[in-house]
Amino acid sequence: MEELHARVSEYGGLSIKERLLIRFIKSRNIVGKNWRGVLASRDPFFNTKLGGDYLTSVAQAVSDSSRGNVDRIERVTIALEKAAGIPFTPIV
Repeated sequence: MEELHARVSEYGGLSIKERLLIRFIKSRNIVGKNWRGVLASRDPFFNTKLGGDYLTSVAQAVSDSSRGNVDRIERVTIALEKAAGIPFTPIV
């Protein structure tokens, strides 16, 4: 998190991808360790090979923000926020 704060002061703000990852982490913490199972049970897309790839991609992006496609991160984040009961917030 300190690295993100340093980036904000250096560049004036976080990228959309970084903001989505922060939202993803917050909602993942609310849903709990079984967040993948929760998403798979709520949305049939995440119960497919491609959906599983989306989940893996986003999980890897948390560790290394250079990884993960922003569209994949957005789709997973919005679905996870719904599962966590977080009201929808526009991305931009």
